[in-house]
Amino acid sequence: MQKNDLIGSPQHHASQIRRETNHECAQSQPCDDNDVISYSHEGERTVHDGRDPRPQTPTSLRAVVTFPPNSTITKPSRLSELLGCRHLPALDGLRACAVFVVMAYHFGFSTIPGDLGVTAFFVLSGFLITWLLLKEFDRSNTVSLRDFYMRRLLRIFPAYYVFLAVSLGFDHYRGDPRVHDLVLPGVTYLMNYYNALHGHPPTSIAHAWSLAIEEQFYLLWPALFLVLVRRPARQAVAVLVGLVTLFAAWRSFLFLTGRVTEAYAYNAFDTRADILALGCLLAFAARIERVGVWCGRLTASSALPLITAGLLILSRTRGSRDYHYSVGFTIDALLVAILIVQILLLHDRRLWRWLDHPVLRYLGAISYPLYLYHIWGFGLARKLVPAGPILARAAAAVVASIILASLSYYAVERPFMRLKARFSTNGATRGVRSWRAAVAPP
Repeated sequence: MQKNDLIGSPQHHASQIRRETNHECAQSQPCDDNDVISYSHEGERTVHDGRDPRPQTPTSLRAVVTFPPNSTITKPSRLSELLGCRHLPALDGLRACAVFVVMAYHFGFSTIPGDLGVTAFFVLSGFLITWLLLKEFDRSNTVSLRDFYMRRLLRIFPAYYVFLAVSLGFDHYRGDPRVHDLVLPGVTYLMNYYNALHGHPPTSIAHAWSLAIEEQFYLLWPALFLVLVRRPARQAVAVLVGLVTLFAAWRSFLFLTGRVTEAYAYNAFDTRADILALGCLLAFAARIERVGVWCGRLTASSALPLITAGLLILSRTRGSRDYHYSVGFTIDALLVAILIVQILLLHDRRLWRWLDHPVLRYLGAISYPLYLYHIWGFGLARKLVPAGPILARAAAAVVASIILASLSYYAVERPFMRLKARFSTNGATRGVRSWRAAVAPP
């Protein structure tokens, strides 16, 4: 048979898909399994240097051709193709946007709903952590809890505890009487419940509440994941839908009946867990074929994410207080999840390519320390630029925050990130650049 006789055959289409897939995925930058955290504050992406010695069947064939009617090859959804790659595009840029929403609110632009940045980080964290765990399970048919917790520890603890020591040390130096009350909740990642039970006082580490929620999520989720991942995807999704509904109903009951304050509804893990669960739900749901079809409809036009963003802003700014602290949190998170899917699938369209700009990708990479130190950056800016136009002072605050965050990233975080490869599974995550903490900044 001549070479040209193969053109148009299923074998030809399969080889073409593999070439296209490998080329596109190879262009992606490595990501890391620990960077999404509270934005999760970092945003992780994942890169695998290791090779499983067992024969592998290609799991992500990028469909870029039309299959003949008699072809036996199944065309995967665009979303499943992206999730099969080593790096998820545009999410670093989305993470950067989220942290700047938080920073703008904390700087004094009170009309900006800063908590939407936190919601985005929580959804991203649940989604990315689950995505990474699913990839590990697909590779080895298990998940090493020891390695997972060690990677998390090396990615999050060093920067956090340096920040904590600097902040509380300075509070002690200037004679803040509250510093002794903050040590225990700060060290034990319980700032969310400290804020919840004390009315969210404006302390130097008050914004660590979201990091506390992330850590509580990391502690509990892997064990439940191991139960769900062995079930069919539809069953796992059904369980997660039930959990989202349960947590949303619990928060609504507590708040609408006056049993808790706004501070508790905003800060407590048991009243915000539905947002993280929605991110986990998104990762599992992406494995269902019908969901891929729905996602295609949500991305029929490059302008559709603008509609989703508009609905998100309306939900957050036009709803009543009772709506916001009951079902509003859940609806906002659902819209964020839809926006994440749309941005992922439309990242290569002209309207959204800016999310992969190198500057935004860098800001997404340092989003964790940027969240930690932006309050310090604002304080420095006020001393250096005590007067003048508000935009000039805001620009000085941003520059100061980026400098502090970069120092933390390179001096504190990067050395520990290199240790994470020792806790990879079958070498699959060696060389991985910890997926920038999906840490959620409040």
